[in-house]
Amino acid sequence: MVQGAKHMKSSNAADNGGSSPQPKPQPKPKRRRKRLPRWADRLITIVIILIGVGLMTWPWILDRLEASGVFNQISTVSSTVDALSEEERERILLQARSYNEQLAGEATELPADQIEPYAQQLIFDRDPMMSWVEIPSIDVSMPIYHGTSEEVLMAGVGHLEGTSLPVGGTSTHCVLTAHSGMRNLSMFDDIHSLEPGDLVLLHTMNKTLAYKMVDSEVVLPEEMESLTIEPGADKVTLVTCTPYGVNDHRLLVHCVRTKYNKKDVDKQKSLAGRHWGKREFAVLIVVVAIVLLLLDIVIHAVRKRRKAKASA
Repeated sequence: MVQGAKHMKSSNAADNGGSSPQPKPQPKPKRRRKRLPRWADRLITIVIILIGVGLMTWPWILDRLEASGVFNQISTVSSTVDALSEEERERILLQARSYNEQLAGEATELPADQIEPYAQQLIFDRDPMMSWVEIPSIDVSMPIYHGTSEEVLMAGVGHLEGTSLPVGGTSTHCVLTAHSGMRNLSMFDDIHSLEPGDLVLLHTMNKTLAYKMVDSEVVLPEEMESLTIEPGADKVTLVTCTPYGVNDHRLLVHCVRTKYNKKDVDKQKSLAGRHWGKREFAVLIVVVAIVLLLLDIVIHAVRKRRKAKASA
């Protein structure tokens, strides 16, 4: 039996090739990813913050550039108007007043056959700007052009043909339209925040007409009954699409003529920051980004000092 057992062992050894069992292969140690230096982490953080700030503030930057261009345009046209003779300025205004009187069905200062058609009214320069509107409380200054074509509305404020020209007077109702919610331009974005008493100024020729906001309403595009001329009244209505991104309704902001007072205008300008718009949010984002960056630098400096003290 002993011999039989030995024979079995030798047989098993022969079956295993005469070698002892091999140890299991050990898994290769994972390579630890080398961490970036602290300065590289901070640099990446700074770059990401700057990119984010740039993306958020870019629309505001474009808006400011556009506003600068509008200011230059208004200044150029104003200089052209100032260079006109008093007789020429009065001739242009007489034409506009007569046009409005004819529109209201009233007696006109000029004979009907001498009143120029709409497209030739308030034209005094190669620039097609007929007037410009200023809303001090929301920091808006924009040129006014004839009509409401898409080309006009991309450039500024459109005067709705069939409504009174922006020269004021009894039995007039001037309707001004502009976009809102544009990516790079403010335009009429903030007229929804106007409050009763806020001023709207029309600068036509060398005259400034003041209107105060009295109320507003949201209507369907076909509901324009409130834009008709009211006998004896001198009104202006601002129109824009609402709500943002949907634009299936119209916001109408109604204003009536009031006495122009420069002190009131200056006071209104001081209120321009009471409503937060693109500019204010852009400034807030920049400030927050700078604070976070400074906080990161301070925390890093404190930790570095603590480590230095601990190792000393």
